Amino acid sequence: MMNCYYRQRGVAIITALLIVAIATTVSVTISTRLQLDVRRTANMIANDQAYLYTITAENLGMQILKQDREEGEIDHLGENWALDIPPIPVEGGYIVGKLTDMQGCLNLNSLDSNATDPAVALTRLEMLLQNLGLQKRLAQGVVDWLDADLETKIPDGAEDSYYMNLDAPYRTANTSMASASELRLVKGFDDAEVYKTLLPHVCAFGISAPININTASAEVLRSLGDDLSESDIESVITQREDQAFNDLNEFQNSKTLKGKITSLEDLSVNSEYFMLRTESTIGQIRYIGYSIIQRNAAGTASVIARSQGVY
Repeated sequence: MMNCYYRQRGVAIITALLIVAIATTVSVTISTRLQLDVRRTANMIANDQAYLYTITAENLGMQILKQDREEGEIDHLGENWALDIPPIPVEGGYIVGKLTDMQGCLNLNSLDSNATDPAVALTRLEMLLQNLGLQKRLAQGVVDWLDADLETKIPDGAEDSYYMNLDAPYRTANTSMASASELRLVKGFDDAEVYKTLLPHVCAFGISAPININTASAEVLRSLGDDLSESDIESVITQREDQAFNDLNEFQNSKTLKGKITSLEDLSVNSEYFMLRTESTIGQIRYIGYSIIQRNAAGTASVIARSQGVY
């Protein structure tokens, strides 16, 4: 009887311990899930908060651009919209934004056959590639990527017949680029170094817009003529820092460039398209937004495209 009693008592103790272990496991699981839910909810709230700050930054950027148009029609890097703004503290973190002129780069979509003057744009891209130490022939691949036909440019273009024979085959876009990052798909630009070298000086948005000579990079400016040296461009940049060019004739006839700029096609001294890069850091969330803002001649600005990333 005693042995039976002790066995029953042992079973009861083991059962109690098992129940306690199960209860502890369930409790820990519930607590862990609760913590994850709390963190997930907090991140969602922080992400929404960061997004709303980005929208606020867009409104501020559009207001700055509107005011800038009221002050004058010439756009240059000495204006308020181009200034670096230090991080602005907000509830739970900070936000920083930067406006850049999208017409200060060479728009790859200007090579599209439907653009204003694709031949001039092609010449400039070839010159830009050459000045950057890259092969001019790479431009042919860009033209084939954009044009509507499937006829390969000779000798270095690429259409479906090339891309469909790659290890991971795909077809040519045969339309304008949505982003300059699309270059990575174009023949020759799958080389990371080639891509990184060209990327800072090109952009891609659906509109064929002229290059603003008051905001263009030194490399883009040098692509505007066959006989432009680095010292020529340094002089031009120094000149425009002192006084922005008021019109294209003033630019073409400047002492440094006289006779060296053969075409004023697709050039301007003002801009219509701007990129706003906004970075909002709220708690553990870092939200980066890119907004393309269009400002018309009357000064009215609107956001025509957005992209984003959360880290």
